[in-house]
Amino acid sequence: MQATRVPDTGTPTYVIEEADDTLVRWYPLRIRFGNPKRAMQVRDELRRQDVTTYLHMEHQEVAHDDQLQHEMLPAVNNLIFVHAMKGRVKLLKRQNQICQHLQFIAKPALDNPERSEIIYVPDRQMENFIKAETLPDPYQQRIALTWSDFLGQEHRRVRIIQGPFMGVEGEVKRIGHHRIVVALLREAQVAVGITHVSPAALEFI
Repeated sequence: MQATRVPDTGTPTYVIEEADDTLVRWYPLRIRFGNPKRAMQVRDELRRQDVTTYLHMEHQEVAHDDQLQHEMLPAVNNLIFVHAMKGRVKLLKRQNQICQHLQFIAKPALDNPERSEIIYVPDRQMENFIKAETLPDPYQQRIALTWSDFLGQEHRRVRIIQGPFMGVEGEVKRIGHHRIVVALLREAQVAVGITHVSPAALEFI
């Protein structure tokens, strides 16, 4: 099995996978030769196979006949999260033409840097990230971020306890002139930010 190695990004939040292929986990998977059409094609095929997926989406401006239109497109063209047994993903990669483009992501093994081991995202972290991305946003507080917006910054973790994003956990960052609560997945290098959160609506965790 070929694995894609990602760079170290500071304090690790990834988890090294056990040998058991039958545990259901959230796996971040790379999509080879990824583009918006292929990413959504892979997502739709996985759903057709009754596999739970999450594709990080955002509003983007797209030109159609010299006119700009807003469309929901993948924020990262070559990344999708899959909630399944590792063995099921391996089987789909072998037997399904569309899924053959998927690749597990690996980190150097803690006990042997020469060996790579597949990583997954703990359920609680993934659920928090999806919540930050999908909860209703009546006051337009949610913003798209790039990995470089907060690379190298380390701040205290907080939980939002009031308002439409109540329950979302993240790290407080200062980006430009704004203080933002960032829900991030370091191992996959994706994030979503929530702005204009009153200090009274936060608690340290």
